[in-house]
Formats: sequence, structure tokens, C-alpha cells
Amino acid sequence: MDRQLWESLSPLLDRALDLDPDARAMFLRSLPSTDPLVTRALRDLLREHERVLTSDFLEAAPAIDDVPYSLRGHRVGAYTLERALGMGGMGTVWLARRSDGRFEASAAVKLVNLSVLDATARERFAREGSVLARLAHPHIARLFDAGITAAGQPFLVLEYVNGTRIDEYADAHRLDVRGRVELFIQVADAVAHAHTNLVVHRDLKPSNILVNDEGQVKLLDFGIAKLLRDESLGQDLTSPTAPPLTLRYAAPEQVADAPVSTATDVYALGVLLYELLAGYHPTIRDEGDPVAQMRVLAEREPLRLSEAVRLLADQSSGAGIARARGTTLDRLQRACRGDLNVIVARSLKKSPSERYATVTALADDLRRHLRNEPVSVRADSLPYRVRTFARRHRLGLAAAASVVVALIAGTAIALVQAHESTRQRDRALADLRFAEAKNDFIDFLLS
Repeated sequence: MDRQLWESLSPLLDRALDLDPDARAMFLRSLPSTDPLVTRALRDLLREHERVLTSDFLEAAPAIDDVPYSLRGHRVGAYTLERALGMGGMGTVWLARRSDGRFEASAAVKLVNLSVLDATARERFAREGSVLARLAHPHIARLFDAGITAAGQPFLVLEYVNGTRIDEYADAHRLDVRGRVELFIQVADAVAHAHTNLVVHRDLKPSNILVNDEGQVKLLDFGIAKLLRDESLGQDLTSPTAPPLTLRYAAPEQVADAPVSTATDVYALGVLLYELLAGYHPTIRDEGDPVAQMRVLAEREPLRLSEAVRLLADQSSGAGIARARGTTLDRLQRACRGDLNVIVARSLKKSPSERYATVTALADDLRRHLRNEPVSVRADSLPYRVRTFARRHRLGLAAAASVVVALIAGTAIALVQAHESTRQRDRALADLRFAEAKNDFIDFLLS
């Protein structure tokens, strides 16, 4: 594009980008036909802008078919690569089989892309290995081995998880609210374990949380995890100028480039729980301009969970979301009221200091909710405790109520019978006295 054309096009492009789609279409129709070259170039640029916005280029990994080279059949340590499982911004993950003859086993081998293999990437990749090596939890994918290939590529050998994304698993199995909360607690327990080892995941999202056929969660990819204490490195290698994150699950402090802490994972977990229950994001309503999304994430307060479910009735997808949870919209809204409203809202506070202090505290409140016990973030009032007590002991209370009703009914019947018996006795006595009086009168007449 020559300079003269760009000088004519630039102000028109700026104006068009500030308009919503309908106003933008009217603006394009209003352009004069005297300069078709400028109009055509403007339309082409706007079309490309829309294509980029809808391509999910910041979050979606390249397709496996786009891998520019194939390592199928190559040996990496004791494993032979079989097929590519996925790609990310820094590495490629392969399904591999152990081939040194010691035993048969499958694993996931993660390799750094050669295009990003510099000193920083090497150290970051090595750090991921050190992070995973210190984490031993049934809901975190295990690290088996680490090393460097003959070509100089660092690699990690990880537990291969043959599972489904947590949101897709929950929908496919039509898990109800209780089932989704129970599944989420597994994730929270895994994150809490990482926090006790001074590790913040910082990239919690459905694609990093798989569920196997037995319903067991496995948390993946600590590639951008931040070690809260690491004396061996004087800098946070996971916080370059453009910190890695997935915008939909980023906390406000990540967007603002503020310090990251365990509260960052609490926020991401709050987003995940909100989506599992309500079916959509608490603040981001569309996949528009990333800058606008960042502003919304930092400024817009999320709807209360039950209110978000109520609004599903006005959306074409609402009935489908309720069916995926094995219920109706009305029942789903009732299930999301009360404790769940408050628990999710506390997790999604904009200020880290206002969220749950720990992931363990969040998980404990969810367990209390499932047991119908008072949760820590609700006001400790007598009516609330009475309600939770009634829900917790509803079977016992129902049985006690049945006994009380039976006692009242029995007492009433006994009283009625006693009254009837007394009435019949009084009538019999009256009849007897009447007969005696009649006999006495007859005797008097005869005498």
C-alpha cells in the first residue's frame, strides 16, 4: 500500500473500527463512490480484522496438521514418539511408548519448539520439570523423566492422560449441580497441593483439566507456573514482558500486570466453577477485541450465579444448558441460589485480598455446602443455621414430624373414643334411671 492511499484510508479505518457492526455497515454504504480504491481497501482491511478477531489466535493452538516437521518414530530418552497430541506456544506434546525393553508403558513427551529455543526457554522448560517433580497428587499428571535430546531439545516425559476436558465431560455425562461441584473439588484439591509446594499454576482452564473414564480429574501443564520461592533464580522467568496467560481465565491482576499470588488461581477456579454451573463466562460475553475483553475483565462485576442462570431463559441456548445439567432452568436456578451464589462471588472478587485466602478454604466451603452445613462466607445468623440444620437433617426431621403427626392423630382418636364412650355410658345410665322411674310409677298406680 502506497503512502498516499494509506493517508486517505487511515482516518476512515479509525472511524470504522470505533463503530459497532451495524453502524459500521451503514458507514461503509455512506462512503462516496468517487474513490473506489479506498473503499475497496477499507472493506478488505475490515474483513481481515473480523477474521482475526474470530480466529481465537491468542488462545487456540495451531492444528496438528500444521506441524512443519514430524518426529514420528524418533527416540527421546527411553521413549519412541508415535503421534502428536497437541501444540502450544512453547512446545509440542507427543504420545510415546517406552522402547528400552524394561517394561511397556505409554507417556506424553513434551518438546520445546526449536523456533523458541533460547536460553530463557531452556530455563523455563527446566523449571517446569522442577515444578512437576515436587508435585505428587492423584489429580496432577505425574512427571516420569526429563532430559535433552541428541539434537539439543529439552524434553519432559509426563503421565499420559486419556481423558476429556472437564466442561465437555460434565456435559456429556449430564452431571447435575452436585456432580459438577464434586468434580470441581478434585481440581481445587490438586491446586491446593500445588500451593502448599509454593507453586501457582496461573493457567487454569478446561483444556488443562482432563477427566478420565473413571471420573478422576488430572491437572496438566505447569509450563507457566510461578514458583513462589526459588533461591536458584533471581528472576521470574515466567513473567516476560508479555506474560503468558489465557485471557478468559486470567485474573484482573494478571491483566494489570500486578503481582501474582495464590489468589490468582482462586479467581481462575471461580471462573471455571461459574462456567461449569451457568454455562458461560461471568464477565466476557463475546469473543471480540482482546483489549475490550481486558477492560471488561478488569472493570465489570459478574452477575450473581443464580441471576445468570435466570437470564438463560431469554437465550436460545438456555434449555440446552439446563438439559446438559440433567434439569430444568427453574431447578437449576434454585440449585445455584444461596451458598453457591456467595461462594462463587467471593472467588471472583476483583481485589485478591477479598477472595478466599486459600483454595483449601474454597474447597472446604463447597464440601460444607454439599453436606448442608453453614459455609464460612455466609452471615452467621440463627435463621441461616436453622435452614441448614433443617436441610442437613431433613430425613430425621421428616421422620420426627411423622411421629408427631401420628401421636397427635392417636391422641385425637383416643379423645374422640373416650368422649363417645362417656356419651354412651351417660345415655345408658339415663335409660336405666328412666326405666326405674317408669317401674316405680307403674307400681304406684297398681297399689
